[in-house]
Amino acid sequence: MKRTIYWLMSATLTLSMLLSACGPQAAPEVQEPPAAEQAEMAPVDFDAAFATFLADMQAYNTITPPALNEMLAEEPPPFILDVRTVGEVERKGHIPGAVLIPLNELAKRLEYLPSFDTTIVSYCGSGWRCTIALTALEALGWEDVRCLKDGSFSGWVETGYPIATGVPQAEPLNAALPDPAAVAAIDAVLSNIPNGFGGITVEALNTALAEYPDLILIDVRRDEEVKSKGAIEGALHIPLESFMDRKAEWPADKDAKIVVYCGSGHRSTIAMTMLWSYGYRVVRSLMGGFAAWVEAGYTVAEVAMP
Repeated sequence: MKRTIYWLMSATLTLSMLLSACGPQAAPEVQEPPAAEQAEMAPVDFDAAFATFLADMQAYNTITPPALNEMLAEEPPPFILDVRTVGEVERKGHIPGAVLIPLNELAKRLEYLPSFDTTIVSYCGSGWRCTIALTALEALGWEDVRCLKDGSFSGWVETGYPIATGVPQAEPLNAALPDPAAVAAIDAVLSNIPNGFGGITVEALNTALAEYPDLILIDVRRDEEVKSKGAIEGALHIPLESFMDRKAEWPADKDAKIVVYCGSGHRSTIAMTMLWSYGYRVVRSLMGGFAAWVEAGYTVAEVAMP
């Protein structure tokens, strides 16, 4: 199967605290694992899995509430995965038939998931966490994982589709057997997601760029987007579609301070999760993406494309 390494987060790193300040939701403080635990982690090769994932993407593996509602009427319906917390589900309900596995527990409870070739649609409160889940599951071998966008569960509710109350119960399926080393590596990522689930606001990024000249920006938009709309000054441009092909251009230092951005935040969150799984420790995804940066009135640089 697949890919590299172990992810942790240094709670003492000043920039890490800054970048974690404003994310999509609060998350528990990340603690550095004991040295003995770190020593047990072995490199895992995720290159093939992510290359396949990126090559097979359709609409960046997103789905809207109306499209999901139509799929649920088909036979067989997709497997619906809710990656919110138990408390959120208790308060707000869930999509009927969904299986609940909170994001940070996902790699520990894979026995509840279907076979590798079954379509999975993941959702969360707004569409951020399900993007992380989508990327993680594709790394582990699931072949068709999608993320509910347009507000995710909030969008589903606003559209008026059915909601079930209570916490859904599920039986183990034991339908897939991912590589144990890959599972351990992804579990290390998901168990140690930083505050805000890795999101950074445009305001926090603007401050960080002034305070940390060594901060690395990676723009994962397509060439035509960069050419027509400009970019944030100094950004390294690696389209998400080429992210694995151009892996040699990733920062050499796994402790490098990195912020990834795209048009709105979905593609950059995929790239952020990929970098986490390769052992990069201080990576954030820009909330609202380049559109939010422009809307906030920050400087945009013109980019001459070859």
